[in-house]
Amino acid sequence: MGIIDAIFGLTGDTHHISRGEFNAALHKIPDLSEQERKYLNDVFTKDLEGGLTAFELKNRIENLRHNSDDILDPHEVEEVRRKLLGEIEKK
Repeated sequence: MGIIDAIFGLTGDTHHISRGEFNAALHKIPDLSEQERKYLNDVFTKDLEGGLTAFELKNRIENLRHNSDDILDPHEVEEVRRKLLGEIEKK
């Protein structure tokens, strides 16, 4: 069971993760700073309007890349991506 399943209670690919669920999940990951949580909320804002399935969320995390208007530098974006993927792999 991955963190996505553990945090969101997902067992299949039909449940869509809402913005509130996403925010709550980010606060359950102790290694994320407030700035990293803000970055992730900014990055996923559009995606979360209609919700994301666990599969879609994992794909978006795997494909996180730095953009010129990000509040984090490229190294920090890579660190956030690694933290999230590390959490997925832990469970």
